[in-house]
Amino acid sequence: MVTTDQPSKPDIIRYLLEQEGRVMLCVDATQERVEVPRRFANDNSLRLVLNRQMPQTIHVGEDALESELRFGGIPHYCIIPYETLWGAFNPDTGHGMLWPDTMPNEVRQNYWLSQALRQEGGFEMPEGALKQLQKLREEQAAASGRPQLQVVPSDGPASPPAHPTDQEPPPERRKPTLRLVK
Repeated sequence: MVTTDQPSKPDIIRYLLEQEGRVMLCVDATQERVEVPRRFANDNSLRLVLNRQMPQTIHVGEDALESELRFGGIPHYCIIPYETLWGAFNPDTGHGMLWPDTMPNEVRQNYWLSQALRQEGGFEMPEGALKQLQKLREEQAAASGRPQLQVVPSDGPASPPAHPTDQEPPPERRKPTLRLVK
């Protein structure tokens, strides 16, 4: 059996920053040692984009990546331990690497399903499984407390309602005048 040494996570990040200019990090922010803004602490697929043109220093250490990142314009000092990093790639070219062994289970299942679909050319989901999936999504939406969008089937092609203002020409506008009041 031939084994090949894969480059380390810090080496991949350094290469992408130095050679390609950008790197998107896929992080499991639910892990304890991750330092990101509190509102992202429950995100197991947090994506952070780093650019070599960033004015702040990006420290690619042996155990973690550290930098002051901006979230909605607000700076936050972030620490990303490598054991929580499950992907690093250039978002423009797709060059990079995934580490399935450090992916959260939910992300890993979605990843393997998408790979299987890509290889097989897709599949049709049985009716019962589709209903179970919809029920699961509804439960997750209720648990998150956030409203969710859903597709609503229609009886036929929708046509925009007729507005009487669309049919009538707009009233003629007069030239503005300035009046001096004493």
